[in-house]
Amino acid sequence: MSSRDDSPLAGIRLDQISTHVGTLQDTERFVVRYGNAVRGYLTAILRNPDDAEEVVQEILLGLLNRGGVNAVWPNPGASGRFRDYLKVIARNAAISFLRKKGRNTTYELSPDEHAYPNTTDHEADLAMTSEWQSCLLKKVWRELEMRQRKSPGNLCHTCLQVYTEFPDAESPDQARIASERARHLLSPEAFRKQVSRARRLMAECILLEVARGVVPPTAEGVEDELHELGLWDRVRDYLPDDWREKFFSS
Repeated sequence: MSSRDDSPLAGIRLDQISTHVGTLQDTERFVVRYGNAVRGYLTAILRNPDDAEEVVQEILLGLLNRGGVNAVWPNPGASGRFRDYLKVIARNAAISFLRKKGRNTTYELSPDEHAYPNTTDHEADLAMTSEWQSCLLKKVWRELEMRQRKSPGNLCHTCLQVYTEFPDAESPDQARIASERARHLLSPEAFRKQVSRARRLMAECILLEVARGVVPPTAEGVEDELHELGLWDRVRDYLPDDWREKFFSS
């Protein structure tokens, strides 16, 4: 890994970072980052998106009344993942919603109580996992964009975006498109260097964000979460070989 000071993990021990999801300082940021993941999970359980949205609003109001996300997760001495914590809240809220609507239900919802025919609890879990990945990646892309705005000569966001949108194009063509978007002439070699830098930055941002949602933040727990979220392939080749020892206690 480069030692440049643009590294999101410069000087950071991930096993010592705050596990109180410090970046989720208010309900608005919570909605922006993870609200769609909760909606996806609830939509796969309840009969329609409108009901899911109503339950999401109830969840947010409940969190707000208790002082926000930071005030309730994690509990002292707790361990686990922020994603699982929200899933439990969402499932309990869905059951309460069904009961208030006059639907008799137990904790285990039956198949006919899901949004779509043949939907299972497993499929609801997959819906949340997929949406969670999307929410997290959107946050990371915003981070890359912010870094580009703040750092003259940093065109990582633009170049990686072009590389992602046109994966089959030759690097001279990719460099031309990036040059047009950035209004800055890039050679194919310079474009490739920006993409390589962007991949490293993205991998570190992903690792940092995932570590914030695991309690306690251990290398094993974070790696498991990366695998579950389908993000391991995005980070494994862009982290140092000793990342577990470098960022976590042995």
